[in-house]
Amino acid sequence: MKNIPATDITTDDRSHSQQQSADTLSIGFIGFSALSTPNGWNDYEYILKQHRPKAVQFFAPAIIRQPNDGISNVQLAHEYNTQFIAQVGSISEAKEAIRHKVDAIICQGSEAGGHGLRRELGSSTMALASQVSKMTTIPVLAAGGIVNGKHLASALCVCDGASMGTRFWATKESIGNPKLQQELIKDNSCDDVVRTTMFDQIQNELSSIMWPYPYHSVGALRNQTSLEWEGKTAQELQNAIDKTELLDEYKSAQKASDPCVVCILSGEGVGEIDHVEGAYDVTLRIEKEAIDSINRLQQFSSDSDF
Repeated sequence: MKNIPATDITTDDRSHSQQQSADTLSIGFIGFSALSTPNGWNDYEYILKQHRPKAVQFFAPAIIRQPNDGISNVQLAHEYNTQFIAQVGSISEAKEAIRHKVDAIICQGSEAGGHGLRRELGSSTMALASQVSKMTTIPVLAAGGIVNGKHLASALCVCDGASMGTRFWATKESIGNPKLQQELIKDNSCDDVVRTTMFDQIQNELSSIMWPYPYHSVGALRNQTSLEWEGKTAQELQNAIDKTELLDEYKSAQKASDPCVVCILSGEGVGEIDHVEGAYDVTLRIEKEAIDSINRLQQFSSDSDF
């Protein structure tokens, strides 16, 4: 984030923009990178004050306190009447979010694509969402492996809704790499997804912003890189990073968008995605599928002898 004053916007334009933003705008933040410095906190407050988002979402971690006065990112959002959504991957993280009076919780299970808690520290999507929903009265959403209306209907049995990543990564509006995006709609299954720290161990060597423990873990499609290093130790991989051409080869693969080598973020629901389409169409179909699934359950209940 950069603190960019809106010097070219008139007062009337700014007022109109802020009113629209207050009704519709939601902004996501990666906690460890967004609020790692005093400037980051200044930028966060600037965004809250200037753009008045309806909600902010934080993850990795969800809850952060300022070093100097102890105010949390939740408190600061509430000072500007912005709702706060916490994305968590464990019961302990959910408890902390509830203590800080967040407005909603996204429960990211280990089936999810992208960054999340290391598998041994997280929980499965439905188990986590179900247990967290019993701990609070605020909205709780399930995330991880959910890509269609049947999955949404399942989530509604244990919590208040769902948050989807991989399904909307495979849409026309996504700003992701189109070559890698095509890998999502090939003949995949949940067996083709792995949650691993291996990709972050490599990519952290190439990035100025390194994903820290315990979030240095991604759900991604298996490929030649994952198969080569799966089952080997982090020290073995580090030795290869330090003593071979691995980093140079990986960097070249990134430039070429080589799906056999680079990380392709994906959740375990990818096997039920077969084409890239518009987000609006995806949303409508998911809604219809969820309603149809719920209606079938109601019919089953009415026909049952129990």
